Amino acid sequence: MSPDPQVRIKAIETLDNQASEQKSVLHELAFNDADSKVSLAALYKLDSFVLWYKMSEIAKDEIVKRKSLKVVESVLLSDSDTTLTSIERRKFILELKDNSLLEKLLAQAWVQKDAELSMKILRKIDKPLFRDKVFVTTSNEALQLTILDSLEDAPSNRKLLNKFIKRSPPVAVQNKAEELLSLWFKVEQIPLELEQQMKMLLSRLLTLKDHQDLEYIEKLRTELDFEYHKLSESFNYLDEVRRTEIQQKYLNISNKVNRNIELLKPVWIAQQAKLVLNKSIVTVSQNIEDYLGEVHTQLDSRLAELAKDEVDGFKFKLMQFGNELIQLIGDVPVTEKKQHQFLEQLNNRVNQSVHTLANFSGLQEAVLAAQHLVEKLEAQPLPSGPNDLDGAQARLDDLKQNWRSVIGQCASFLPQELYERWNKQTNVWKKAVAEHRKELNAERSRCRNKLKTVDSLVHQGKFKAAMGLYKKVQVWFDNLNEKQQAQLQKTFSNVQQQIENLKDWQDYISAPRKPALLDEVESLIAKPLAIEAQSKAIKVLRSQWNSLGKTGTESDQALNNAFDVAIEAAFAPCREHYEQQQKLRASNLLLKKQLLEEIQILSNTDIPIMELAKQLKLLQQKWRSSGEVDFKLRSELNEKFQTLVEPLKQKINKFYNNNALQKQRLLDQAKLLIELEPISEAIEEAKSLQLRWKSIEHAGRKAEADLWQAFRQANDNLFAKRAELNQQHKLEVKQQVEQVKLKINTLKSNLNNAKNKGELKQALQDTPAVQDLLKSLPSGIRIELEHEVNGLFEKQKQKVSELSKNEKSKEYIQLFEALRRWEQGANKPDVTELRKQWQSGFSNDSPTIDRDDITLKMEVIADKPSPVSEQNKRKQVQMQLMAQKLQSGDSLELNTLLLDWIKGGELRASDKQLLERVERVFVS
Repeated sequence: MSPDPQVRIKAIETLDNQASEQKSVLHELAFNDADSKVSLAALYKLDSFVLWYKMSEIAKDEIVKRKSLKVVESVLLSDSDTTLTSIERRKFILELKDNSLLEKLLAQAWVQKDAELSMKILRKIDKPLFRDKVFVTTSNEALQLTILDSLEDAPSNRKLLNKFIKRSPPVAVQNKAEELLSLWFKVEQIPLELEQQMKMLLSRLLTLKDHQDLEYIEKLRTELDFEYHKLSESFNYLDEVRRTEIQQKYLNISNKVNRNIELLKPVWIAQQAKLVLNKSIVTVSQNIEDYLGEVHTQLDSRLAELAKDEVDGFKFKLMQFGNELIQLIGDVPVTEKKQHQFLEQLNNRVNQSVHTLANFSGLQEAVLAAQHLVEKLEAQPLPSGPNDLDGAQARLDDLKQNWRSVIGQCASFLPQELYERWNKQTNVWKKAVAEHRKELNAERSRCRNKLKTVDSLVHQGKFKAAMGLYKKVQVWFDNLNEKQQAQLQKTFSNVQQQIENLKDWQDYISAPRKPALLDEVESLIAKPLAIEAQSKAIKVLRSQWNSLGKTGTESDQALNNAFDVAIEAAFAPCREHYEQQQKLRASNLLLKKQLLEEIQILSNTDIPIMELAKQLKLLQQKWRSSGEVDFKLRSELNEKFQTLVEPLKQKINKFYNNNALQKQRLLDQAKLLIELEPISEAIEEAKSLQLRWKSIEHAGRKAEADLWQAFRQANDNLFAKRAELNQQHKLEVKQQVEQVKLKINTLKSNLNNAKNKGELKQALQDTPAVQDLLKSLPSGIRIELEHEVNGLFEKQKQKVSELSKNEKSKEYIQLFEALRRWEQGANKPDVTELRKQWQSGFSNDSPTIDRDDITLKMEVIADKPSPVSEQNKRKQVQMQLMAQKLQSGDSLELNTLLLDWIKGGELRASDKQLLERVERVFVS
């Protein structure tokens, strides 16, 4: 109690820290003395690590605080310190809450050796950067491996491990780190790969909704269902939203495929029934053909020796086949006319065969008669020339008529050998007759055609040519036989009459006509026409002059000579023009040969296809504009050009076709995107297709234009759909926002109008419904409204707290009013409105309770001031409370102390002042 700190320090040296009373004094000096040296002396005397640690936490004096912390650190950080056992030290470290001290501890090698302890410290500190530092700096492999086991996939952890591996750590740790990185990468890829696989699977499944092949649909559907269920085992790698979205897509597309299957099923059943019927038709018809072939074989080889029983067996079997055919004809729908016709024809053959076998003796007789006819035909001499043709044809026709009447109904069972011999010999006859008839027809046709030509020449005014050709036709007509001459007699007589008339008129026509033609030639010399018109006019005049013939007179000869000279002079400008054209054709020939060489070089040059197409097009244009050449060389040059160009065109077309095929595939995929959901994925896929489209080169002028137009249309349709959905989505979001805001305003109104805790609790009962609506809103709007909703919860808490505070304050006010009425000598006040806790204090009074001590304790605990006169006693109470807490770990509560204070009984005069001090503790 001495005011001199040195006196108090010397007194401390005399105290016994084992004696209870003296220990309490040491506690008081250690925790409440104003001098830091005294406090430290008391702490050293107490020699308790727990007290040093407590002082490092609560000391207000900085010197005491630093010294206490230094002592604690010296004990904990030293592996050789014996103040604490290893078990105590470990237990204390696990209970320690000072993170800065824990960090220092974890820097100690002996702590790092205990991987379990180190991990617990790291979890308590909960600083990823500090954990990373320990992981990198520690030399304990076990700790490093344990830390690796605790790491989760995060960008910071990946960066840490990548840097760590570069430092060449211990092999085991490096391998573990590399395995962890690899695992994270694989796990990271799983959702991406899974989504890609599901996207492909759903796309393949989607194609089945429009497919028409039911067997293909069911087969592929089974495969895709198996793949889906196998992939679904990995759905736990996807977030719930994405997983639900994929499952819903799969369900929607499956329903569409199921509807397609339901539509195709009846058609498929009908098709299967038709296939079964067709198979039966093929089987039965083949069996019949095989059996008929077997019967034919027996008849060919054993016709004379077959017994009646064998023939009846053939007939019975064929009748069975006939019954089967009748059954099939009834099963075939009437709309299948070709099948009906086929089966009926086959049935007719079977019935005819049955009828033939029924008259087996007639069949044998017919075969013998047919054999006789074949031998007779083979013995007949062939026609020797055109004159023998008619008689030979008559003999052949008689034999054919006999043959048809002999074979009759047994044609199908006639031995093949007889058929072959008959057909062989008739073909020989046909060939011989055809050769002679061709020869006769050729002579007759030539004569007829030339007669027509003479007639045509006469009508054209080409009299000279007509008379010359008539002389030859006359010879050919005389060489024809009488029958042929009779066929042409009318035409020949008509032409003969025309030629006789021409001979009479020739001299009469040519005399005035030739001078006129000569004048026309001379006018062409004086006033020539354009080259082509001049050349054409000269040809016409020459033709007309020649048609007038020659009379053999001197004047006619003079006119002929004058015409030759004049016509040559008129043709001179044309000849000069044609010579120039010939030179130009020679020049064009050189140019075309040069172009051929360029194309040959281009064929042997390895250049990009697009450049090849460009150069080839340029060469083709040059070829077309290179002009004409000699007509004798034109075809040869054009053929060479095409021969060289064709491989290049094929190469270019192959390139174009390949590009067109790739673009067609992209187009097909683009068309399917309109069905893909959600639209955002379809848009992303469309953008990907557009990039791939740009990477593909030209597909040819027409194909490129058509494909691009269709591809652009497919994309336009998709983006139009997105615009429509976005507009619809915006409208829906707007409506949802208005709905949410309306509900929030309702919640605000409920909260503002709430008067008690019950109403406050009920005010926000609709909040979960609002929060559910918020989940479907865009993030920006959602966050703003969620903040507003969270503000309502804060306001609710604030109002509840205010109500609770007011209710508690009201409760204490009622309690202290009742205590004031409980004066000494007065009756106990009515406390039925108070809580049972306080009612028990009034009923279980104990006058021996020290209200002064309880009041001080309440003031210390509530940190309320006490009267100056009570300061020393207050310090003792503080020491008692602190010692009690340190030794037992328990601390007193204000309500418990207040209940004890009430149990002190009716208030004496001295208690009224204490009541005021107590009331200040509980009522502000």
